[in-house]
Amino acid sequence: MGAVGGAYWYQKEKTKWVAMLTPTPINTLSQVPIRGVPKTSASAITSPPSSMEGINTHTEVFGTDSDPKMITLGPKLGSHPELPAYDTHHGLVFELKIHGTPVLAPIDMALVGFQNNSSYRTDGQNITPMDDLVLFFESTSPDWPGMIIFVYHLSSSPLLLEQNINPVCSAVKEPRGENIQALGHLYMGMRDYVPDDKNNASACKALIGYKVKRGELIGFAGTVPNSNGIGTHSFVDIGFKVSDISENPFFGLKGSDVSGERQDKTGNRYLHWVQPSSFFYWKSYSPDANFPSGVLAYPFEIDGYQLPAEQRNINYKYTSKK
Repeated sequence: MGAVGGAYWYQKEKTKWVAMLTPTPINTLSQVPIRGVPKTSASAITSPPSSMEGINTHTEVFGTDSDPKMITLGPKLGSHPELPAYDTHHGLVFELKIHGTPVLAPIDMALVGFQNNSSYRTDGQNITPMDDLVLFFESTSPDWPGMIIFVYHLSSSPLLLEQNINPVCSAVKEPRGENIQALGHLYMGMRDYVPDDKNNASACKALIGYKVKRGELIGFAGTVPNSNGIGTHSFVDIGFKVSDISENPFFGLKGSDVSGERQDKTGNRYLHWVQPSSFFYWKSYSPDANFPSGVLAYPFEIDGYQLPAEQRNINYKYTSKK
């Protein structure tokens, strides 16, 4: 599978979808490939900003979009409809290029859960790390009440106090399935649930409930090996679930997602995956930037803004006091 700028995406093995899993359009907006927030969504934003100055100025960082089959609210197509996303992909790739690049909060939000999927892959001679720390947040902004933010392919986060410090909370060698750690509220592609403390995940000392403001550090971009075995690719992937008065057509359907986990009737039936590059408006963050209501911050340092020096170290940790 190709990608923008020659970056190479490995293709997860295709999953056979039952016919029921193709969602019925919720409304006409679902099929219109233009920006727009449905008026039925739980958001303060139902129209474009009054001025587009400074808005959507760095869309060149947008990589692979979400799989349109996963989108059940708003425009189906993203910024690169010519690049097919792998089945069940429900985020937007931000091409940060360099391992350990700081990742910023796109909106005010609170940590509600995490899953540590990181592992090491080996071909018998070379061992390559695959970074896949996943963080789950809930918006604390009145612009997007109830919205869920899903950030993955991180190498580390200041919100996990013992990650890369306590051996119990660190990357593991394959097989991955037996070693994945999870804690808190998880919002997966087809599931929304709260697992038990899986594989001693509490040893990571995640700051569940910790609130970050728009533009604050949430983690560092990870790296995955290219599927052709040559080189690696560094980026971060971010997905959004938006609240709406309509019911998600996936809710309660029987079938399997790409991980093989069964869908069920847990969670919030009124949350919908949206196409981030065409659903939201984006703006560069700086402490004195004026953000129109509902506009999200690009999740990286840009246009001269940099975090404090100590926060650019991948070993940086917050305290549990906030």
